[in-house]
Amino acid sequence: MSELFDKSIRTLELPTILNMLADQTNSEAARAKALGIYPSTDRLEVERLQEETDAAREMIGLRGSPAFSGIKEVSESLYRADRGGGLNTRELLDIAGVLRCARRVKDYWNDDITNDKRTAIAHLFRSLKGNRFLEEKIKNAILDEDTISDNASPDLAEIRRHMRAAQARSRQILQKIISSPTYAKILQETIITQRDGRFVVP
Repeated sequence: MSELFDKSIRTLELPTILNMLADQTNSEAARAKALGIYPSTDRLEVERLQEETDAAREMIGLRGSPAFSGIKEVSESLYRADRGGGLNTRELLDIAGVLRCARRVKDYWNDDITNDKRTAIAHLFRSLKGNRFLEEKIKNAILDEDTISDNASPDLAEIRRHMRAAQARSRQILQKIISSPTYAKILQETIITQRDGRFVVP
């Protein structure tokens, strides 16, 4: 671009406007894209972008903005998973959040009975691909970042069932100890407590 063009950009305070736009984004990738916008000098490209802007403004005016909450950057996680790598719970929950957001935004468009589906931004909505099955599988398997549900797999459910049974047996044994006159003199208190995740008696 010419020096005059760059000077015009600064005079029109485009960087300030782009920063304001970036502040409205929901992810680092979207923020970087917003900050990287540069005016086009191609007439057809300009007309296309103006048509998209008009279509988006009209839709927001009629129905409000679609919700983009829950969007996280997951491309690196997906790249690793696609090559057989393992993902942690945080990464899986982020992927479920992106799938949920894609589904809701697609529903926002599909539910618009006033939309004839031929607007300048229709291709953006059509490109969204949700996967409710995977979304719900992740949410049902991971309760939060630190908690895996028993429903995550049959093997995990069986292991935890055995663990609970073992804990119950441990408490029964300790209950017999604190109830026994034999140990009454050496116990500080007749209670069962936990230390470092293990049942103990004082």
